[in-house]
Amino acid sequence: MSKETDLLIRKIEREKQARKQAEKLLEEKSLELYESNQKLKKLNNNLEYLVEERTRKLRETEQEYFTLVESITDIICKVNLRGEVVFVNQIASTIMGQSKEELIGQNVLSFIPSEYRSKVFKYFARQFFQNKCISYYDLPIKTSQNNVLWVRVNVQFTEDKCQECDLKRCFLAGLTEEVVSSNNCHFNEIIVVAHNITERRNNELEIARNLRQQEILTEISVNYNSIADFESNTKEAVRIIGQHTGVSRVYVFEDSTDGLLTSNTYEWCNDGIAPQIKDLQNIPYEMIPSWKRLLNEEGIVYSEKIEELPEDIRAILEPQAIKSIIVLPLIESGNIFGFIGFDECDSNHKWSKSELELLRTVSSTISTAFLRNRIQTDLVLSEKENRGIIDSIPDEILRLNREGQVISFKSRCEDSIFAKLNRPDVNSIVDVLSEDLSNSFISSIEECIVKGDFEFNFSSFHHHEMQYFEARFAKLKSSEILVIVRNVTELKAKEKQLNIAKNKAEQASKAKSEFLANVSHEIRTPMNAILGFSEWLHTNVENQQHKNYLHTIMTSGRNLLALINDILDLSKIESGKMNIELEPMQCKIVINQIKQVFKQKLEANNLAFNISVDHSVPHYIYMDEVRFYQILFNLVGNAIKFTSKGYIHVSASAVKTSDPNSINLILNVEDTGIGIKEDQQENVFKAFTQQSGQSNRYYEGTGLGLTIVGGLLKKLNGEISLKSEVGRGSKFTIKFKDVKIAEVSAEEDQKAKELNDFVLEPCKILIVDDLKFNILVLKRIIEFDNVTFLEAESGEKAIEIMEMEPPDIVFMDIRMPGMNGYDATEVIRNNPDWNHIPVVAFTASIMNDELERIYKLFDEYLQKPVFRKDVFAVLKKFLKIKYLNAENAQVIENEVKLSGDCIANLPEIIDGLENGFLDDWKKIKNDLIIYEIEDFSKKLSDFAFKKSCVILDNYCKELDLAIQSFDIELIEKHIGEFETVIAKLKVYLE
Repeated sequence: MSKETDLLIRKIEREKQARKQAEKLLEEKSLELYESNQKLKKLNNNLEYLVEERTRKLRETEQEYFTLVESITDIICKVNLRGEVVFVNQIASTIMGQSKEELIGQNVLSFIPSEYRSKVFKYFARQFFQNKCISYYDLPIKTSQNNVLWVRVNVQFTEDKCQECDLKRCFLAGLTEEVVSSNNCHFNEIIVVAHNITERRNNELEIARNLRQQEILTEISVNYNSIADFESNTKEAVRIIGQHTGVSRVYVFEDSTDGLLTSNTYEWCNDGIAPQIKDLQNIPYEMIPSWKRLLNEEGIVYSEKIEELPEDIRAILEPQAIKSIIVLPLIESGNIFGFIGFDECDSNHKWSKSELELLRTVSSTISTAFLRNRIQTDLVLSEKENRGIIDSIPDEILRLNREGQVISFKSRCEDSIFAKLNRPDVNSIVDVLSEDLSNSFISSIEECIVKGDFEFNFSSFHHHEMQYFEARFAKLKSSEILVIVRNVTELKAKEKQLNIAKNKAEQASKAKSEFLANVSHEIRTPMNAILGFSEWLHTNVENQQHKNYLHTIMTSGRNLLALINDILDLSKIESGKMNIELEPMQCKIVINQIKQVFKQKLEANNLAFNISVDHSVPHYIYMDEVRFYQILFNLVGNAIKFTSKGYIHVSASAVKTSDPNSINLILNVEDTGIGIKEDQQENVFKAFTQQSGQSNRYYEGTGLGLTIVGGLLKKLNGEISLKSEVGRGSKFTIKFKDVKIAEVSAEEDQKAKELNDFVLEPCKILIVDDLKFNILVLKRIIEFDNVTFLEAESGEKAIEIMEMEPPDIVFMDIRMPGMNGYDATEVIRNNPDWNHIPVVAFTASIMNDELERIYKLFDEYLQKPVFRKDVFAVLKKFLKIKYLNAENAQVIENEVKLSGDCIANLPEIIDGLENGFLDDWKKIKNDLIIYEIEDFSKKLSDFAFKKSCVILDNYCKELDLAIQSFDIELIEKHIGEFETVIAKLKVYLE
């Protein structure tokens, strides 16, 4: 029992053990299965992520590809096997002018112009049979606007299987109507990439056209340089350009000498075009006035449709069946002498820019050929004339070698000293002339060979009298010379007589000069006091009526001085002693000064005075301002004198010369006066001569003005011409040739305008003059606070003063009793302690013989009567000065206080100035026409009074003062400050 129980127990234990092992194994397997499930799940998750990631990247790649395709500048499209577009990028839509939707579905061959389709298709088929893709094939395409563009295409439309595809091959053979693929050929789409090459192709065509045009021009130029005559060359040139352009007709017209008529001289006609040359001879330009006007003003007669041309031109073109035309002028030395034309009779021809340039160049080439032909013709005629001249001159011409052997001899003299050379046995000058004279000839030959030319004067006793000869030698070769011998015996006799007459004339001229110098001194000395004190009083008196009286005195004194100057200038001109001093000058200012001088006369006669200075006139030129003023003064004075109604017009312009730093200055003085008879026009330039029948009592004058003008112009390299009609007026034209342009810096310009804006630093000035009032005049002109004046009435007294108190500058009169100015200055120059002191000659003597001595001895020269600006110029040159600078001016300005009303009105004042006055100011600021500036100043002064603006009122007073004194430089300075005044008011506003 127990045994069985024991067995049972052991069996149960074994079963328990087995169950535990099975449970353990099951648990392990379950765990493994769980872990496997977890791994599988993880793998599944990873697989989903990878799929999603690869899908995302695929979408990004697809988007990048789409962006690339859409942003590229080339056309990209896909085409199915039927040739229908299935895809295009955006640039294709832009280039073709259609939307993508409109392009998709269209056959790709429909974009190719019909005349190219067959050629393109055959080429593509040939490439397909050879199993090749297409690279860089150029073809045209047509846009929706019917514009033709050229593109370079790359086509991927085949693969290896396509070559074995029977269905595709059947299509290419024309056996089927639709392109399809066999089962084993899956290439069903064609990719086309097209790059727009229209611009490059046009450039290439343009280059080709230009090269051809260069060939044409070269051919024409070479043709003109051939040995053929000019007429044949011109006919060939016309033919060449006609065949190249393909027009109906090419022709050349030449004008008559007077330019009134024109004739067809050369013509080329295309096939089927009738010649017109016989019918187009001596055509008057008055029949076609528009033709010449267009050539002169626009440089061309051009129309694609002649209906657009003026009626007078159409009237002559329509009978010739011309539809389009282009005509270019033939120009020689700036003048039109004819034209070359191109007619189109079949259609309306539109000329390209390059074609127009070609025709212009052809026109220029033919013009040059005409000029060269004329020069050659003139040379031939000139040679004939020169030969005639040589044959007719009385000189004897010898051609000699180095040893004096005669190579050739020519003489028209019946009684020649070289007559023996006509004998066959005489061939050397040694055999003709005396021994001494022949030796001199041989020496002269050697001199000529060394120097290139030589002159030799000799005399010879011939036919019982002494005769004089002049021989000129010119080198021809290294051992050969040309000698021209002239008998000057009669000339010597006349020269002797002239020398005698010259000596007598010089003695008379010297006596006249001395007389004029004395008269000048005696008149100028009291004039110095009259004008000097008048000028000082005019500056210092306050009463306006007194100022007017003084102005009249000064004007009358200056008129008297002008008369004296006229007489003296005529004397200088006649003796050839007129000095010219070229300095920078403003032409415009001088002309305006002339207007101010004659203002009263102009107003009294109710005459208009117009000034026009062309922009071509430089701001500054080198000119003798005094002589320029004198010329203009005389011409304008005459114009006013002889004009009772109407106007005087002064104009200035400049013409460029070959020298970029020079101009030709042209002045015109035109009036509406009585005019001058044609037979009297030469007489008006003679001294003391007036127009015949002219009333001296009514018109006054000495008849010297135009004589002086003519003499001065010769000195200034100028010339004068006159056009006049009785009862209608006169026009004097002056031309100053090769006038140098002056470069004046802005700083120098400003200093010139601010002549009086300075003070002298402490100094001593010695004035030496035997007349007390002359000393007083000079003191009144200078009149600076820091100046100590020393006075001497003679040269001896001046030396005594300098020994005690050396001055900083000396003003020395020339003519004084006792020691004169020359002797006193010599003493100063010889003293080493004084020779550094500047000495200024202060005299009324102005004859040239004295001026030469003055310039050698003195540092500067002032002529009585002296004027303020001349004295100030000397002071600034030799003494220390201090300019009244901007800081000093600012101190004065800061003292100006604005009233409360003015400050309150400042915005309105500034607005009124900018909108009501600024435009008027811009119109007048550069012209310096005084009455316009006066009107501007008056309106501005009224405005300042109404607005209680003291700054504006002060500005108007300064401007008025400058106007009343006729100080052109000061007027220009103040009128230019108007914008500065506005700026100052804006500062107060801020």
